[in-house]
Amino acid sequence: MAALLVFTACGEAAVSNTRVSSLTSEVATEATSSETSASESEHKAYDHTFNPHCLTKIYVDKYGEEFEKEYYQYCDAVLAGADTVKCSKPLWIRLFRDISRTYLPIVAQYCYNDGEDIQAAGDGVYKIEYSIPKDEYLKKVDEFKARVEYLLERCLYEDDTELEMALALYQSESSRIKYDYYVMENTVIVTDDGYQVSPYRAIMTDSGICQEVAGCYAYLLMQVGIDAITCGALTKDSSMAHEWTIVRLGGTHYHCDVTFQLEVPNNLQFFGMNDAEREIEGDWDMPYNNIGDLNDIWGSDFHITDNRFEEVWKSYYYEIDRDKDMLYCFSKGDGDVPYFEMSLK
Repeated sequence: MAALLVFTACGEAAVSNTRVSSLTSEVATEATSSETSASESEHKAYDHTFNPHCLTKIYVDKYGEEFEKEYYQYCDAVLAGADTVKCSKPLWIRLFRDISRTYLPIVAQYCYNDGEDIQAAGDGVYKIEYSIPKDEYLKKVDEFKARVEYLLERCLYEDDTELEMALALYQSESSRIKYDYYVMENTVIVTDDGYQVSPYRAIMTDSGICQEVAGCYAYLLMQVGIDAITCGALTKDSSMAHEWTIVRLGGTHYHCDVTFQLEVPNNLQFFGMNDAEREIEGDWDMPYNNIGDLNDIWGSDFHITDNRFEEVWKSYYYEIDRDKDMLYCFSKGDGDVPYFEMSLK
């Protein structure tokens, strides 16, 4: 548990001190926001139905299909406000509670298993406790579902490709969320307004630190069928801890850091990084990255080498053309002429 806490705490700064130092507030004041084409209004708005069953393939591969099935039963029980849930293995019920921080974030705020997973009624049946009265909790469930649908529908379109969705959510979240320096600097666990520091808070309040932002982005991606997981890390000198998101696009994994992007939301400096670029942007001790923050899957077992997005890291600002399914990246001095174009199909 100590290692888990270390890996999920934000460090001393919200952004790295490498390349980001060359990008100042000019980006926010001089460059236009990431834009879509003028005819975007012709595209059909995205109508999302809340998905109660989100779980990365990485966990399914690690723990098996039966684990996935029972985890979804746990999700159904929690969302319905059930008092008990069946689970075939005591270890799994503890894992369900931990992984739901990212894959059903409302659990971190309002739900927990009783004590040390005490059996409630017979073998393999466990209690679920709620921190507020049941009727109030069920209203919170409805509010959570509606909020998730809103965050997706505000930036997505029905005909978006997988990559368009990932980019649109990346841009939307890096613009929406404000980094909470007070929580980071004061090691707050519960905020003054009663929120646990978790992805749930980032979803509901437009505010958060790295461990909240990373899980929030992962969860929204999972809602639209894009596989994602959080990644906790320490710098090589152990002076800073941080958390970001690993996203699977086109069958390949990439590092995406919405938290670092909060300071420069108009470019793609921290989208689609491979291990080499991720190490540069923060000096992380990559083999010891804690994939999923369960102290069970590590960077030494999980290598990301693809450089598909190398050119976008240099962008000063960018535009998404949904009519042509194209991404255009611009440098500071090139005006209206993109230095790089990428198909989003």
